[in-house]
Amino acid sequence: MKYAIIADIHGNMPALKLVLEDARKQGADAFLFAGDYCVSAPWFNEVITCLRTMPDARIVRGNEERYLHLPDGEDAQFAISRWVGHSMSAEDIAWVDALPERLDWECEGVELHMTHNSNAFIGGAEMQTFGTGKMGLERYPGKITTEKLSADMREVFDQSEDFHQHLSELPAGIYVFGHTHCQWHAQFGDCLFINPGSCGMALDCCGFGAPYTLLTIQNGSYTVEERRVSYDVEELIEAVKQTEQYQVARVWSEVIFTEWRACRERMLFFLPHVEAYAQKIGDLRRPFMPDTWEAGFEDWLVNGQKP
Repeated sequence: MKYAIIADIHGNMPALKLVLEDARKQGADAFLFAGDYCVSAPWFNEVITCLRTMPDARIVRGNEERYLHLPDGEDAQFAISRWVGHSMSAEDIAWVDALPERLDWECEGVELHMTHNSNAFIGGAEMQTFGTGKMGLERYPGKITTEKLSADMREVFDQSEDFHQHLSELPAGIYVFGHTHCQWHAQFGDCLFINPGSCGMALDCCGFGAPYTLLTIQNGSYTVEERRVSYDVEELIEAVKQTEQYQVARVWSEVIFTEWRACRERMLFFLPHVEAYAQKIGDLRRPFMPDTWEAGFEDWLVNGQKP
């Protein structure tokens, strides 16, 4: 069995289409989807339709799927999530709501486990060290390779008491997750951990593209191949600008554009900058209203962007 493992699509159907095409060319028999299908790119309806009609697919729910039921509001901060929720059919939302948070199954003598966030398996070991807010500022000021990222993951985890405590409590098997937008895999004893990265929004400092991972299982043994499909970031950005999302949530979209271009986190730096800006001008309204949201974004472009 050859699985194509895909996570964190975030509405980016052009990326998903490229990944599915590549995976099928590589002989993928089945597909594993590890959550976060909506918000940030505007083609979430196409993504959900694709997933709902996929044969031989196992699918779990991510954290972004929690924001499909936000009440109406006048703020700009959550306009993107409200637009997504209002633009999806009731049938699609019900399908997303019914997705499990975790799946466990057996394939050719190997136990597999999948959820969106690695916390369920290894606690905070991944997020505390390789969360996207830490990657560019603390570890990688420049571009790196996926091989270096996986090697660094293994080194850090090998020295982490917290990680080894959780590891000692896990049965042998393969553990699949996403959430950090960082593509890596590592074997520790009888446990293999796989994060395929973010298909729709890679933030691992490894270069723009659509990452996913192939997992081949045969007669109780397995191999892993990390892949990243190249495509044009500026074409993607121009396509987003032609959609309703850009009209409804221009600031959110523009921050996402900076993330796509840099392949590293920006939103986690933008939000506290807007908070500081709002406090400076004496605006106590939360969530952020459109005027402060827009003005805070313009100020961030000049004074706030992080490397």
